[in-house]
Amino acid sequence: MFTLPPPHPTTTTTTTTMFVLTIQDIAVCVLLYVLHLGLKRSKKILPLPPGPPADPLLGHMRIMPSTGAENAFYRWGKEYNSDIIHVSVLGQPIIVLNSLQATVDLLEKRGAIYSDRPQFAFFDMLGWYECLLLTGYNHRSFPVHRRLMQNYFAKSNASRFDTVQTREARNLVKGITEHPERWQDYLNKYSTGIIIQLITGHEIKTLDDVYLQIASDVRTTMNSGGTAGATGVDLIPLLRFLPSWCDLSGSTSFVRKWRHAIWNIYNVPFERVQADVKAGVAQPSLMLSAMQEMDAQEEGADTLTEERIKGLCATAFAGGADTTFDTLTTFVFGIVNYPDVQERAREELDRVVGPDRMPDFADREYLPYVERVMYESFRFWPVTPLGPPHKSTEDDVYNGMFIPKGSLVLFNAFAMTHDESVYADPWRFDPDRYLPREEGGRGEPLPTVQFGFGRRVCPGRVVGETNIFIAIATMLHVLTINKAKDAAGNEITVDPETAKYTTGLTSHPETVLCNIVPTSERAKRLAMAYHVE
Repeated sequence: MFTLPPPHPTTTTTTTTMFVLTIQDIAVCVLLYVLHLGLKRSKKILPLPPGPPADPLLGHMRIMPSTGAENAFYRWGKEYNSDIIHVSVLGQPIIVLNSLQATVDLLEKRGAIYSDRPQFAFFDMLGWYECLLLTGYNHRSFPVHRRLMQNYFAKSNASRFDTVQTREARNLVKGITEHPERWQDYLNKYSTGIIIQLITGHEIKTLDDVYLQIASDVRTTMNSGGTAGATGVDLIPLLRFLPSWCDLSGSTSFVRKWRHAIWNIYNVPFERVQADVKAGVAQPSLMLSAMQEMDAQEEGADTLTEERIKGLCATAFAGGADTTFDTLTTFVFGIVNYPDVQERAREELDRVVGPDRMPDFADREYLPYVERVMYESFRFWPVTPLGPPHKSTEDDVYNGMFIPKGSLVLFNAFAMTHDESVYADPWRFDPDRYLPREEGGRGEPLPTVQFGFGRRVCPGRVVGETNIFIAIATMLHVLTINKAKDAAGNEITVDPETAKYTTGLTSHPETVLCNIVPTSERAKRLAMAYHVE
């Protein structure tokens, strides 16, 4: 009779060990899964940041302000004693950061989960695409655009733009001297002229240049369309497929009226540089560099495409021209009520620069008061009061408050720059607030909100800041910004706290009443002499 041999001792031990290990692995996995569910449940049990009472289903839709949202969010933060507030609209959570500390903690220190962008139906309808400002963090074009922008506008390269900036600043004051009633047109020419030369090589010489109308139209779409991410079509994307009369907010009607502006900003510069390349007259520029890199790509590579280059340069055009114009408009609006500030700046300029030449960048380190005037212009009314919205990509907990995945996260630049606990008398234009106390100042911090935060910080911030500095220094050297007068000859004083500001991705004072004149006959001659065609 045939019998099976007894099992080998080693085989039995190995089988038993494998079975025991498998049971242990399963037990560990189950335990980890239970812990994961517990952590998720504990997050959901944690409270959301505070905010006003909400309606069922609609959330805060009824009370969301269509204008002045930055002010309302700031008031709610004080009312609920929190630097973070939560509102929701139709189930979309919105987190508003009212303090610099919370903004740095989340957007910078936790940038890995707070650097995405929401889907902007409003900007999509307008025609924006391949846009660094609006593109999601994980979009394939984001690192390409970021690299090109950072390389071209890097701090180490910024000095090569000095000639363009100083020339345009001198043309600015010459134009205002000749036609003071058109000072905003010349601000537009200045801000657009610099960025269009950097990205296309084209020099704007007259006020009828096509690029100035394009810039003006794009500015309308940026600062008059409503709070970014919270327009009617952003909250109810279905509206984009319906007739405009179905959208009571007016957002789709606005888009359909102005989307030609975005078509122009994408196509006109590209077609002009393309024509210059074919004619052999193309000047050095961001667009030319991108085109050359595209042509040098290996066959089949699509890192750079024509559409991507259009988006890259449209972003630089809109961002560079719009924010410079808005900041300089705020500078005039803020300083017109303070002739003493103008006089102190002028004394410093006379001492350092002298009466016979214009300021240049070599003078900057010797003009600390003018530098503080620049920073006060950034603070007085931030050009992006609510910043471009970020989007959280994971559930998170901050200071015991739950922040859901998919939240729109807004940094309230207005709140940070008008917090009375940080900036005393915030509606006063006071460059000395940044001086140390021992030097007679208040020791208040320089504003840091003007170029964004974390991985979405503006890559052109160095050039943007120098644009503002040289324009302010040149204007204050030869021009006096007086209050306008009414029919009876009385000065008109506008209270900045109650003034109206445009509402959109960017912003500036709606109305600026002033009378800009040369400081003296000598200053007038200097302004006129420095004009360069």
